[in-house]
Amino acid sequence: MIYSQQYLLSQGLAVTWQNPDVTILEGGVVVDPESLVPGTTYEVVARIWNTSANAPAIQMPVRFSYLSFGIGTKDNPIGTTKVDLGARGAPNCPAFATHSWTTPSTPGHYCLLVELLWGDDANPRNNRGQSNTQVKKLNSPHAAFDFETANRDRVRHAYRFAPDAYALSARPSCEGRTRASVFPPTAEEIKARADAARAEHNPAHFPIPPGWTVIIDPETVPLGPGESRSVIVDITAPDGFTGRQSFNVNAFDEDDRLVGGVTLTVES
Repeated sequence: MIYSQQYLLSQGLAVTWQNPDVTILEGGVVVDPESLVPGTTYEVVARIWNTSANAPAIQMPVRFSYLSFGIGTKDNPIGTTKVDLGARGAPNCPAFATHSWTTPSTPGHYCLLVELLWGDDANPRNNRGQSNTQVKKLNSPHAAFDFETANRDRVRHAYRFAPDAYALSARPSCEGRTRASVFPPTAEEIKARADAARAEHNPAHFPIPPGWTVIIDPETVPLGPGESRSVIVDITAPDGFTGRQSFNVNAFDEDDRLVGGVTLTVES
């Protein structure tokens, strides 16, 4: 598995598009996705996890691609590499897959997509993760973002947008946590952990903070097959704000299925 926005949201968990399992390096040094230079070669690193305690995935293909910044846009292949992923608790879990990527010559913001290709997987729904972020400075006290929303399906859809202010908390330490009474844990213990996660990461707990406004234009986008449209998000900060604040804009179709999303960060 990898941090998969589609899978997590389907489980009732809020998500960010600032993927904790995708990192960009240049010369071994972590690079801010906002600082990428056109026509420059970087290393994209994907951190991959295994929830199985007894089944490794040897020589598992990992496919990398990039998309133009937005929702539902076309993916462009970067390449595929293979990695040996150990069972949970083994030294090579998590494993790290790396692939070089030369950025397009045209300046712009891009979304990275990582897909894990493994046929013998008990849960293939969490094998696809995206990193889709943009940062802008506030300008008295606004910041306007624009991104493309596209319909890659064969039928017409109407997409609606839902903003929130969810952000990942620090990874919890194993110290002090209650151990399972048996191995593997009982169904009751697994359910209790899942319920606790849903309570902590409930999307309803992360509304737009007081004093902020997030205006999405248009609020709903009807698109025929292959059509696309630009969407503008105008964010206004409260008076005197300093620091950084991130907002997620998730897009859903008429059946409330997640189409994609972006994380927009303003700084002052």
